[in-house]
Amino acid sequence: MNLETLVVGAVLFKTRGSRTFEDFEAKVMEFVDKAAEHQVKLMVFPELLTFDIVAGAKISRTREMLEHIEKCREKYVKMFSDASSRHSMIILGGSTVEKRGDAFFNSAHLFLPDGRFFTYHKIHLHYLDKVLGIRPGFAPLSVKTDIGHIGIVICYDVGFPELLRLLALEGAYIFLVPSAAPGRSAYLWLRYCCHARAIENQAIVVHSCLTGEVGGVSFNGKAAIFTSTDFHSDGVIIESDWDKNDLIVAEINMERFMKVRRKTLAPTLKDLRPDVYVKLCEIGWRMKEDE
Repeated sequence: MNLETLVVGAVLFKTRGSRTFEDFEAKVMEFVDKAAEHQVKLMVFPELLTFDIVAGAKISRTREMLEHIEKCREKYVKMFSDASSRHSMIILGGSTVEKRGDAFFNSAHLFLPDGRFFTYHKIHLHYLDKVLGIRPGFAPLSVKTDIGHIGIVICYDVGFPELLRLLALEGAYIFLVPSAAPGRSAYLWLRYCCHARAIENQAIVVHSCLTGEVGGVSFNGKAAIFTSTDFHSDGVIIESDWDKNDLIVAEINMERFMKVRRKTLAPTLKDLRPDVYVKLCEIGWRMKEDE
């Protein structure tokens, strides 16, 4: 990668309910157009982004909610594909519901300016995913792009260091984390996990959050971009205020970031001890129940 600087945008999206997909698209494009004005090259929207459509449709049954969102998926894909191409911007379109056969997945789509897009199904399901009837994915996803090697996880996934370490060992050093946190304590859990994953993997973590109310659940959070403290004094490149409808933008000196990554005195990826960690497989990877 020869990129000297990278301009990154993370969205804090406050859902207020859209009566039609066109209303929803108008809200999304406001953020995209604003990001383009700031010459953003990588943009991240939050988890459950398309649930803004449900919030305006007044649908109460879970299955009907999922089916309603799924019917909008082609429009969702076209909207972000067109925006990515138009602005030469890589966009993670948050996450939406995707139906495969009779199963629904919580899916994040990464859109590239050349028209390609990559899909990741959330692997670790939170209680809310299970209540919605979401099925877990099985395939981690990292994508090599012109701006760097990107790894994608969704919300609760970020609490599992093994998944992001796997992506880091594949070469990813920019992690995108779209989230929807049901409450401030849930957001803080995610926030500290994001920062930990940035330090552990000598990485940049872009965290985008949903706020507002969907289906009687209130979501809280901030948008933020984290890295290790050897690159930035406190490891927080930029962070928004609470619960606003907002776009944060940061210009990251990637030349310096890669240099620090090579020269750091805490090279966590080089100092790994797989000879010790093999015990994880021996004990079956699950905590034993209290006796």
